[in-house]
Amino acid sequence: MFVLVRHAHAGEKKSWHGPDSDRPLSTLGYRQARGLVAALDGIRLRAPFASPTTRCHQTLLPLAAARGMRIEDHPLLAVGAPTDQLIAVLEAPEADGAVFCTHREVLDNLAELARSRGATWAPPAASTEKGGAWIVDRSADPALRYLPPAPPT
Repeated sequence: MFVLVRHAHAGEKKSWHGPDSDRPLSTLGYRQARGLVAALDGIRLRAPFASPTTRCHQTLLPLAAARGMRIEDHPLLAVGAPTDQLIAVLEAPEADGAVFCTHREVLDNLAELARSRGATWAPPAASTEKGGAWIVDRSADPALRYLPPAPPT
């Protein structure tokens, strides 16, 4: 079992004047990040991994603090990273208990490639709201459970 998270609300790209990788969460995004702590309560987690962007780190920060964990950068969660390599990471036994925070583009690419290969554990493309998460448990039926963002976008 692992968790896939789309980073929480980070405002509009057009209004941010710095590098996109530095774009922080909005006020709503901070509330959604705190909501993730409650949404994942009772789920055993061992490690949080984030795309190397500010908004992904900030999305996992309340969860990591509540669980006494350190967030690790994972380059395969970045936009433009090789999707086939990310699939290999997610299908490995080491993914068990991990939380992976990434971007819409990455989740959509993951859905397209994994599903084209017959994987039923990948969330459908264009189905994850900002701050939303998927619990992926390949041993369960169904293998996917969606956790909408709280509060909604």
